[in-house]
Amino acid sequence: MKDKMLPELNPLELRCLSLAARGRTREDITRETDIAHDRIEEAFNTAMEKLRAGNVAEAIFRAARMNLIS
Repeated sequence: MKDKMLPELNPLELRCLSLAARGRTREDITRETDIAHDRIEEAFNTAMEKLRAGNVAEAIFRAARMNLIS
């Protein structure tokens, strides 16, 4: 996978992946950030598409491997 070919993740996508990597659920993220649940879902879905990941765990792994989240 070439990093240059991937679209850039937006700040919400990165924040959601980062929080999920720390064990937060979608509900936790909604409560902690006061961002609508639908926007959180959309951020996870677009991040998975951009990273070509089949699920959130794979998206977290790929984002971490690319040093986008820690």
